[in-house]
Amino acid sequence: MANLRNLPRQALGDLQSRLRHLPLVGTLRNMLVSAPPELSSPVPRDSGLVDAERVEAYRRAIERYVKPGHVVVDVGTGNGLRAFLAAKRGPRRLYAVDASRNLDTARWVARRNGLSDIEFVRADSSRFQPSEKADVLLHDQVGDALFDTGLVPRLLNLRDRVLARGGRILPNRFEVFFEPVQLREEARLPFIWNQRLPSVDFSCLQVLRDTMDPAYFTRFIRPQDVERSLCDPEPAFALDLETLRAGALPQRLRLSRPVVREGRMDGLCLFYRSRFDSELSFDTFPERQRACTPVLLLRMDPRDFARYETIHVELSLPELSDITTWRWSFQ
Repeated sequence: MANLRNLPRQALGDLQSRLRHLPLVGTLRNMLVSAPPELSSPVPRDSGLVDAERVEAYRRAIERYVKPGHVVVDVGTGNGLRAFLAAKRGPRRLYAVDASRNLDTARWVARRNGLSDIEFVRADSSRFQPSEKADVLLHDQVGDALFDTGLVPRLLNLRDRVLARGGRILPNRFEVFFEPVQLREEARLPFIWNQRLPSVDFSCLQVLRDTMDPAYFTRFIRPQDVERSLCDPEPAFALDLETLRAGALPQRLRLSRPVVREGRMDGLCLFYRSRFDSELSFDTFPERQRACTPVLLLRMDPRDFARYETIHVELSLPELSDITTWRWSFQ
């Protein structure tokens, strides 16, 4: 659909006039007439919709915890899916909050689906204040590195200002994994000092390692780029947004992991599992079918590990929302 906001009013009027006299264009004509004047082309995140397990987890959690008479806030509504699912549960008030232009598109989709009881609010979540406390906060405030979109400070701020006593955050619990992985050969990208070229030796650059941009040591990769995890997944730490206190997250981690699948460690992958309760969850593990969310790779000089060896890893995470402050090493 073209960006209707940018069409001159006269040109749009002429187009509608001509369409009225053409056969078999009722559907298109109806779309043009009913489209809100502020509709603009969205920039949606499609991966969450493609992931059937993720969508089903949200659907079941909303069905379980959103009740008629509830006040519900969907933070960062984006394409509006969570708000649309919640609307079917008959809440007393339902807010869909987003600061981006996707809000216009979500409003239009709601109208096209006959959902008229959603209050769309264009605002940053830190400045949104409903007239009454919410019973349920819905969100998907996760970045590709989990914390890089301000998951923790945003949700704690909303929890303390907006959520009623005993209210629910969906999802509320996150289990964080740093897993040693071997990449597929075609996905490997060795550090420049490890690359073997026919006529130039770049190994001398390794002495500059500590002065290089920290971003050089991270990559966002596709789930299918991971050939195997060398260890059985084990959470490095967990957090619960409903009970977490500011400043309570770990800043240093020491992990000792037994190798169960021999191979080459190319780095640590950050995965996570989002939980709504003890039964409902979704995760970003690449081995899962239909996994499509990018994952963060903390790059390391490759090293081969045999089965039954132990990988010792140290991580420093002084600022979780800024991955350029993270440091890691292994033995």
